[in-house]
Formats: sequence, C-alpha cells, structure tokens
Amino acid sequence: MTITNFKLNMTKSTKLLTAFLAIVLSIAFTGCKEDDPQPALEYKTEGYIKGKLTGISKDGSYTFNDDFNYTEYSTLVGGPSTYRINADGTYNVTLYRSDFAEYGSAAISFKLSNATDTTPENIDISFTYSKELSDKFVTFSIDTDADNTQAITDFTFDATTGKAKGKFSISGLENSTGKSATATGDFDVTTKKVVQ
Repeated sequence: MTITNFKLNMTKSTKLLTAFLAIVLSIAFTGCKEDDPQPALEYKTEGYIKGKLTGISKDGSYTFNDDFNYTEYSTLVGGPSTYRINADGTYNVTLYRSDFAEYGSAAISFKLSNATDTTPENIDISFTYSKELSDKFVTFSIDTDADNTQAITDFTFDATTGKAKGKFSISGLENSTGKSATATGDFDVTTKKVVQ
C-alpha cells in the first residue's frame, strides 16, 4: 500500500467514523422523549481529556481557537478507557472520552513497556470536534498520520488504580481542513483492565 493510498484510506475512515458517530448520536437523541423514564443513550462521566484546538476551517471562514473538555463515555460509542497486559508484560492502553451533546471525542492509544514506563510508544490519536454557531455548523477531525506529529509527555500510569495522566498533542496538515491545525491538552482518566 502506497502512502497516498494509506492517506486516502485514513481520510475515508475518518469521514466514515464521523458520519457513523453523527448518525448514532442523532438517532439516540431524537429517539428520546421528555417523559421517557430512561434516556436513549446512557453514558457515564469520569476524568477528562481536555485542551485547545487551533487552526482555520477549510473555507477560511472560521478560526479555531476553541477549548474542549471531553468527560463522557458509553459502552455503545467508544467504550470505557482500558488497558491490556500482554504476555510479554507490555501494556496496551486506550483512553477515550466524548462530549455527546457537541459530537466531539478523543481517543488516545499507546503501548507501555511495563507498568512503570513513563514514555509511551506507538502513539495513536484520533480527535473530533464540532461547534454549532448561529449561521454554521463547524466540524474538525485529525488522526495519527505519517505527516502529522503526535506526542504524549508528563505521563504517569498507576497499574493499581488504573489512573493515567499526562499531556498530549497532535498537529499537522493531514486533517479535515487540509490546513495546519493543532489539538493539545491534558488527560486524567481511570482505565479498566480488560479481562477475557
């Protein structure tokens, strides 16, 4: 697979994921009546993935300089934040949080060489953001890509409690706008061990 084909596949995947998330959430929220004893989409809140998005929309009509704070998760969309202990003692960690009302989410996954490792490797970040304005609906997405830069710093993980804390950033031109953009911030999330 060439880099061009990979980029096209990633762009298609990002668009499909965004469309799927929008459809699921619109069905969930429109299916809810005021007198329903239970909401259509149940979610929990714990911890956060928060920060700032900077950039310019594809048509140049909107400048992103927006804060985001994702604190929600659902087993139907994204799921809880988790970690797996591999046979070789390494850890695969996935952090996920959303803002269902605003259709935004962040997923950060990485590998640790052991439970006390403070330098995550194989970092993969997927970030979506949207905002309804009086005259437009602004959307943005960026994912790990060979041409984008992503990092996790100031990282700590407590295998006893599952608590993962740190700072993250992802930036580059390979995003939904095709222009330079950056999502940067902090995370403080309790992960759950996956048991099979």
